[in-house]
Amino acid sequence: MVAAVALTLLASGQLTFRTTASAAPARSAPAEWGDRCGSGRLGLDKDTVQLAPTLRKEKKPDGSPVAYSPDTRGTYTPIVMVHGWTGSDTHDDAGQGAFSHRIDLTANRLGKVSTTRSLIGQFQSLPGAAVFTFDYHPYSARWVDDPHLGPALGKVIDCLYRASGQKVIVVGHSMGGLITRYAATHPGVSGSDRAAEISTVVTFGTPQTGSVAALLSEVGLDAGAVTNEELAVVRTILAACGRLTDGDIATGTLCDGLPAPVRAFESHAGRALRAGSAELRALKPWPKSIVVDALGGQTRFQVPDMGWFALPWSTKSVDSGDLIVTAGSALQGADSTRLLSCSYQLNAVRGATDSVALAFGQASKADVADVPLKALSGPCFHPDLMRSIELTNEALGVVSDDIESRRPVTAAGLLSAPVPAACGHRAGKLVDGRLPGIPEAHGVMGLSWVETDRPRSDLLTFGDLDGDGTGDAAATLFCNAGGVSWPEIIAFYSHGPELIGSVSLSAINLPGRGPGENASVHHLRYVDGGVVTQWSTQQDGDPGASATLDYTATLRWDGHAVVASGLTATTERGTVDRFLGALRKHDTAAASALAAPGVGAEAANQFRFHPDALAGTPTCYGPNSDFPPNAGGLGTVGGPEFVDAERYCLLPTSAAGGEYVVLGMSKTGFQRWRVSSFNVV
Repeated sequence: MVAAVALTLLASGQLTFRTTASAAPARSAPAEWGDRCGSGRLGLDKDTVQLAPTLRKEKKPDGSPVAYSPDTRGTYTPIVMVHGWTGSDTHDDAGQGAFSHRIDLTANRLGKVSTTRSLIGQFQSLPGAAVFTFDYHPYSARWVDDPHLGPALGKVIDCLYRASGQKVIVVGHSMGGLITRYAATHPGVSGSDRAAEISTVVTFGTPQTGSVAALLSEVGLDAGAVTNEELAVVRTILAACGRLTDGDIATGTLCDGLPAPVRAFESHAGRALRAGSAELRALKPWPKSIVVDALGGQTRFQVPDMGWFALPWSTKSVDSGDLIVTAGSALQGADSTRLLSCSYQLNAVRGATDSVALAFGQASKADVADVPLKALSGPCFHPDLMRSIELTNEALGVVSDDIESRRPVTAAGLLSAPVPAACGHRAGKLVDGRLPGIPEAHGVMGLSWVETDRPRSDLLTFGDLDGDGTGDAAATLFCNAGGVSWPEIIAFYSHGPELIGSVSLSAINLPGRGPGENASVHHLRYVDGGVVTQWSTQQDGDPGASATLDYTATLRWDGHAVVASGLTATTERGTVDRFLGALRKHDTAAASALAAPGVGAEAANQFRFHPDALAGTPTCYGPNSDFPPNAGGLGTVGGPEFVDAERYCLLPTSAAGGEYVVLGMSKTGFQRWRVSSFNVV
């Protein structure tokens, strides 16, 4: 009995394999991908790969026909549909493909579904969606590692990824989810798996840990065959047909008169799908970076309570998954899940009392269990999951969010971006580039090109910062409090815009150097997943308004934080060393090129009287530094002879006329200095 019920349920979900009757769509980028990634080009034999045609009978909510259209970037994202065991998914007017039936079921007994589209039609109505079907029906009795299943799907994913330049979305029903899992966990275009090629996987009733119904059917047949001659014959026929379908689901024998799931019951795939099989245990887990959304059905039967004191109308609930796959198996290993529940009444007495309550208005349809035979065509049943408005809406939302997330961040979008807490200001969301709610006397927080007069092109850069293949942004944030400007912040944003992470430039310093009072960005530039950042801050002895230390570093998102690498610093010291080196070589022309007019020649002349200073090592100071106590005459530092200087580099001398040769240094640009004065004090 168990075997007969399970085989009937499997057969009721049989989907007929048909060829498309619709005209080919107009030539477009997705159509070109379909040609390039078709079965003939990839050597997939009888597998069929095609861009799903749009059907005239499928309409959008506004009544207009479903049609492909690009997203706001002017591009498309490939979506690959993968059917289940013994099924097919070629999309045509017959609507017999796994994803081609009109969405017409709901678990809400008070609701009514009035859509005019299939799941494929739903996806086709999304801007930027290009829906492809991978139909392996002739080989669908084989296991997922067969060259025509998992490896073949992998080739299709590789091809669509290369052709489109976009990560692929895969939607799989039943064993189609396992085929996808096999393809995702094996080498592709690069790397040891296809995590870089697949963004999202949506599964409907995929038996990640196997099908209990298939296992029970086998056990029931084996047990019955021992004592029942008829079951023994059935067992023999199924075994023979299963071996034949390992070659092709259409065997060319009397087995073809059986429904495909029954015919393939003893095939390799039929055996491997049973809970606890060695083949299932051998499958690798999903790569972590691929988002997996698992959808399943939970059929709950109200059965008579067989306890000692149970009354005739007493029932208890028995959860049966989607009658083929348990809820736990369908949802195993997913990042997000949705389980649709349906309740059915198997207690005749309780069913009668519920009917009376409905007739007299003492209960609503939502409060009582449905009649049992509807379980064979309900929204929670394995082959009908893709007809459920609840589960298909979930799938539509997941796919829509994925495509939407590929839209790049824009400068206009950043005007309303979230910002972290800084300068004593709370985290919040910008309005026109500024954080609202800060009292006028308490400072400001916002985008640096909004709050200052510096060009936006220096303070903002775009590129893929989190490795998901979409356009992100690195933006400079400005804040002040208490009348003082604080070090600027580099914030990383993904689509939304959503704040990925941020870092204050005060936190990035070379060993032995403390953070400056402020830090101001000079330029941001995206390079190979990172942001080359140039900024200026203070050295010891600099006044607060000065910034004579120039840093360069590459900032990257490491999955947890924005981190800096390759930090280098530029100060006046490099120019001083080159200036002195030229004079030591008696190259006045080279020295003059590093100095203000006349300073090079003056220094060359004066160093003839202070040769020990020329041979010495300079020590540089800022205007607020503590100068050497024995440096007589340094009170003139900052006077008229040093009017343009921002730093002072001292060379001790023992010659008559002074104790130090002083080079006044002026900053002429980012990482650029010149010797602006020469004095002996």
